[in-house]
Amino acid sequence: MIWKPAKTLGLIGGLVIVLAIIGVDLFLLQSARGRGFEVNSYLSVLLLILSIPLLVLWVYWYYGLLTLHYRLDRDGLVIACGTCSYIVPMGAIEEIIPGRELKVLQGFRGIGWPGYLRGRVYVEGLGLVLVHATEPLERQLVVVTDSLCYGISPRDETRFLEDFARRRALGPVRALPQVVRYARLIALPVWRDRWFWAGLILAATACAALFGLLASRYGALPERIPIHFDAQGEVDRVGAKQGLLLIPWIGALTLGVNGLLGVVLHRYERWGARLLAGMSLAIQVVLWVALARILRG
Repeated sequence: MIWKPAKTLGLIGGLVIVLAIIGVDLFLLQSARGRGFEVNSYLSVLLLILSIPLLVLWVYWYYGLLTLHYRLDRDGLVIACGTCSYIVPMGAIEEIIPGRELKVLQGFRGIGWPGYLRGRVYVEGLGLVLVHATEPLERQLVVVTDSLCYGISPRDETRFLEDFARRRALGPVRALPQVVRYARLIALPVWRDRWFWAGLILAATACAALFGLLASRYGALPERIPIHFDAQGEVDRVGAKQGLLLIPWIGALTLGVNGLLGVVLHRYERWGARLLAGMSLAIQVVLWVALARILRG
């Protein structure tokens, strides 16, 4: 049987936050439009880009709330939330305790807003409790096993407990493992490779700073500037200053292509993906040197 929590408050609150982020993004986009390449427009675009991962994460968490449910049968309990499912075999469940009877040792840590909690809390006597609920702990049911505890909030506690007792008395049909299962895309090891993402984040930071450096100097540059020097350091090519915009854009394009290729390649060749991330960073360094030399000249 499928048991669902009360989601109305969480869905409304989460939607308000998503719309607020989108509203801020539209404001930043409008602020950047119609301006030349200068510091204020650069900052607006930078904030817009930084907000995109936040928006994606919040939509992902909202999807988790939207799909949150508890499936109970003779074999066990499945806590389904977005792209992951926690499988709790019936034989592993020692007891189900109302959250109001427990004392919190360490407060909730995780993702949450009014009407949605997804994370962990430590309680006296049980230790770690993984929470996937829409109510605070005092209105949750804590499913206790010998290895992990789970905080859930079915809409009708009494009927859920009655259903649990009835199905437990029948006995399981098949044995289930006590595991967490992720959607195939989320389970890819690339998302947990710190070296790969550290390389990309450093490269992205260097690329953003390169745009910032050019934005801070762009307005003061003459329309035509030296863009190339011979072996003796003498100017041998002059061009329009708009050509300088190609330098950071080359870095951004390289970062994007190497990042996508790295994510695809990682499944088959982890070190190859890391090499692509490192190359992205090296290219940013080369572009920094090239732009600094032009601006200094």
